[in-house]
Amino acid sequence: MINIIKIGEIPNKLLRDLMPRLLKRYEKFVEGCQVGTPLELPVAAYDPHRMQYRADIVLERVLHTARGEGKVLALTDVDLYVPRLNFVFGQAQCPGTVALVSLRRLDPAFYGEPSDYELLLKRATKEAVHELGHTFGLNHCSALGCVMTFSNSIFEVDEKKAKFCERCLNKLHARRP
Repeated sequence: MINIIKIGEIPNKLLRDLMPRLLKRYEKFVEGCQVGTPLELPVAAYDPHRMQYRADIVLERVLHTARGEGKVLALTDVDLYVPRLNFVFGQAQCPGTVALVSLRRLDPAFYGEPSDYELLLKRATKEAVHELGHTFGLNHCSALGCVMTFSNSIFEVDEKKAKFCERCLNKLHARRP
């Protein structure tokens, strides 16, 4: 099961549209997808100098509040970072249970562009599949277009596909319980 947890103002429509896309990639590995109880952002994660939230602290909070079997995907609307990086689109345990994705920099409006729900959904799908891939033990991949490639910019998110390359797919199947 993939349990999706909202942290902040995440549109329910996005959750409804994201769930079948996640199931398409992970249908052989999970029984379904559901929306869980929302969480509050941990106050300790906020860095007022950067005006961002530390992804590792938010991820730890999700880990300590997550219940049940399966994977947890936390979606937030705040800007995330980790030390030594200006920002991150997400973070996950590798391998593990919990993944975190921020929609903030995936939204075209962040870059001063017109709102585009379909583009936001496409980007959110890629990053959610990517971070959940880490929870299944997949590392970053160097194959062009693979969803497991590291994205250092929104351009790199847009360049990759929402699916695994053959090598990552084989690794995923090899890790199947």
